[in-house]
Parts: sequence; structure tokens; C-alpha cells
Amino acid sequence: MKSVGLALGSGGARGWAHIGVIRALEEAGIPIDFISGASIGALVGAIHCADELDELEDFIRDLSWRDMLSYFDMVFPTTGLLDGNKVYELLSEHMQGMKIETSPIPFCCVATDLIRGEEVHLRSGSMVDAVRASISVPGIFTPFCHGDLFLGDGGIVNPVPVDVVRDMGADVVIAVNLNRSHVTGGLASSTLPDPAEEGEDEPSPRTPSETSNRRRESFLKSLGDRYQSLQETLHDKVDQWLPSEDPGPNIFDVIGTSLNVMEQQVTRSRLEAHAPDLLVEPPLNDFAIFDFHKANRIIRKGYRAMKGQVPALRELL
Repeated sequence: MKSVGLALGSGGARGWAHIGVIRALEEAGIPIDFISGASIGALVGAIHCADELDELEDFIRDLSWRDMLSYFDMVFPTTGLLDGNKVYELLSEHMQGMKIETSPIPFCCVATDLIRGEEVHLRSGSMVDAVRASISVPGIFTPFCHGDLFLGDGGIVNPVPVDVVRDMGADVVIAVNLNRSHVTGGLASSTLPDPAEEGEDEPSPRTPSETSNRRRESFLKSLGDRYQSLQETLHDKVDQWLPSEDPGPNIFDVIGTSLNVMEQQVTRSRLEAHAPDLLVEPPLNDFAIFDFHKANRIIRKGYRAMKGQVPALRELL
């Protein structure tokens, strides 16, 4: 069988759809031989390489806005609204000192050199450092200092890194684009669950081992304990940034939508220059890129989009 490479695109919270894509491939018995990701695609890809996807999925399925913001270090705005120290600690718990070069699945993390405006491929060194760099959304996260480089969101320069996966040696490249514009105009906003979606297909239930269960319980307990210790001190600041009754966009909407518009243009150009063998585009227009608390619905969208293309993928293989 030909080798399969995944190019996991950027798109903030929409990236939870990558979990659904991976679940559909697992269910179909199709192995993943190479992964490259930008921004949230780098995060989900790295977690999968670290064999921690079950733990991440369990965590995010119950995530709320307040939970998510409790892992953001709010700072006086200089290079970004949020520091990434708590997110770094969260990633470190998953990856436990993992090096990119030791990953069982060859992995490349795409970031952006914010001084030179150039694409950076991180193929070795700390997996946590690479992911922290790639998820540094401009204006939201402070840049990550990597040696003499200041690195930011990989989606700025290569939102769906098809060419990177191809260069890694993949025979068949699956690109997952989270930012396809299915409608024009308007901000993606918080919406109530669509009753029509309640019957949508779900990934097959997982049957984790006893060891995996213990690790998951310990991990989730540590998250809960840390959140409780942070809740009181962050309460006032978090309340300022939570979605409100105000019909206008908040700061996350403004920055997120602006980046989304930019990334759509860059993605279109990159996919024309570097066409994948299979393009998966889950319908995610109803989700803003900071809707991290809507994981269940977003995962289902990714799962259904990939499941529908499994027959075409088998033909390619």
C-alpha cells in the first residue's frame, strides 16, 4: 500500500475537526505515515504522534470558555494579549519531553519567522517548543523565542502544508482545510446546537486500556486542580472577555475573523500551487476560530467529512 501523509491545516478551534478526521482513518484501518501541521493542526498532529489523542479528546469534550481562558496568562499588551506559559505546561503534560525526531510517525511543525516573514520547518528538537511556536496567533499569543528566532503561527505562511508532507515522502497526501468559505460575509459566531445534527454519525466508541484509563484520570484531575487554584484570581479578567449579550464582536472575533480572511486567501494560493491527492474540507462556517468549547460538534464535522471520502482514498491507495 502507498504511504499516507496528513497535512493538517490552521483554523483555531475548528482544528478539533482534525480529531474526527484521524478517527475516521483509524476506523477505516488506514495508517498515517507522515504528518505536518500548522497552528492547531500542529497541536493535534503532535498530540497524535505522542499517542495522547484520547486524553486530549476527553479533556476538550467538556471544555468551557472559562476553562479555556484559565490556561491563558493574560499580560499587558506588548507583543500579544496572552502569554503561553500555562498552555506550554498543558502541552508538556501530554508530550512529556518528547523530541520530534523520536516520534513514531514522522512529523514536521510549520511556524513563521516573524522578523523575516519566512516559513520555518521544525523537524527536530522539543515537540512542545515547536507546537507552542506554531500556535502563536498574532495579536493573541506572544511570539515564541526559539534561539535567535521569534516564531509565530504557521498558518500565516502555509495554512495547509501539503508541500511539506510531500517532501517528507508521502505517496498520497490528504489535506484538511478548515477555512473554506461556504458562505460570504459576516462573523462566525457562537450558535446553539443544531437539532438536525443530533443524529449525526459519531466516531466508534473507544475502549482504552486500564493503564490508559489511569493516565487519563490522573491527567484530568491535575487539570481540575490547577483550574480551581486559578479561578479566583482570573475571575474578573475572564469575565471581561467571555461572550456577552452585546451583539457586536469581541476582541477574539475581530482578530480571529481577520486572520481567517487572510488565511483563506493564502490557502487558496498554496493549494493551487501544491495540490493534494485528497482534499477534505469539513463545513465549519458556523464555528468561530475561538469556539474551543464546541468540540463535540466540530469533531463530528471532521469525522463525517473524512468518512465520506474513505472510498476515494482507498482508490488512491
